[in-house]
Parts: sequence; structure tokens; C-alpha cells
Amino acid sequence: MRLIEGTPQEIAEFLRLTAPEDDADAGAPVEAELDAPVSGLGGELDWAQITDLVRGRARSAEIAKRVLGFLEGAVALGNVEIGPGESERTRDGRTDYIMVRDAGVRRFGAVAYVKATNGGLTLRLTREDVADLDEPVSFRGVRAGHQYVVNCPLRDEEAVQAALRLVQVALTKVRR
Repeated sequence: MRLIEGTPQEIAEFLRLTAPEDDADAGAPVEAELDAPVSGLGGELDWAQITDLVRGRARSAEIAKRVLGFLEGAVALGNVEIGPGESERTRDGRTDYIMVRDAGVRRFGAVAYVKATNGGLTLRLTREDVADLDEPVSFRGVRAGHQYVVNCPLRDEEAVQAALRLVQVALTKVRR
């Protein structure tokens, strides 16, 4: 197996340019390949390990499906890393949440934390960041100046799509 790094669009273009001329699928849309390692905080984790972590922690198969769908969508946004946090309290050394981070220069923490157990999602957004948006969010009661104020639980597919739009807003915010 050959590992190719890049955004989904860059990978699709690479595959299109390197496909044999008689390949019937050449030029067809390509989904992001999640078999390759996904950058994590404690080293390289592949998609199977992320999937196992989410399925092992989720309270139901539906929650796991929504969390994994969200994570796939976040990776497809491009230039994004996902990975679990580390914990001394768990047997496997991992937390119950997966972080979504900008893969560029690290000036900030994660842009989103998604809990594998219940599909809870907290974003690095403030009330002001979402004031003009019509998304199904709630706000955390935190001290003034705290950056992780917005919650968008992954209750259904509509919420997953809203969460991906919010992640894009958070990524834009940290990339300025």
C-alpha cells in the first residue's frame, strides 16, 4: 500500500493524473481515503484505530455512526488533524473525546472536541462568532474570555452537517 498525503482534492487530482488511460474510473470523484494514518497527538493513528476507539466508547451504534461521520467530514475539510486526547485514568491511555485541530502551525488548541460516548461537541467559538449564523447550538456557562463556548451535540444528521459548518468557521478563525 502506498500512502499519499494531501487534501482530498489534491489526492483526487493526483489519482486522476496518474491513472492508467484505460481506467474507467479516471476523473471520477474520489472520497477521502481514511485508511492512511491520521495525525494524532500521541503519534500516528490510522482510521481503523480511530473507528475502534469511537465504537468502543460510544453508548450506541447510532452515536458512533454520527461521530465517525462528523470526523470523516472534518478530515474532508482539508488540512485538519484528528486524534484522541491522552489520559492517565483510562486503561488505553486515551480520553473519551477526539480533537479536531488545524494541521498548520499550532497557535491554538483544538477547534473542536467531540465526545465518542454521547456525540457531544464543543467548539472553539464564542457567542459573537455564531451570532449571525442559524445553527442549532447551545452555549456553555464559562468565564468571560473563554474561547470554547459553543456546543452542537450530534443528535442527528442535520446536527452533524451544522457541526461541520461550525468547524469550518472555527478553522477560519484560528487560521487568521
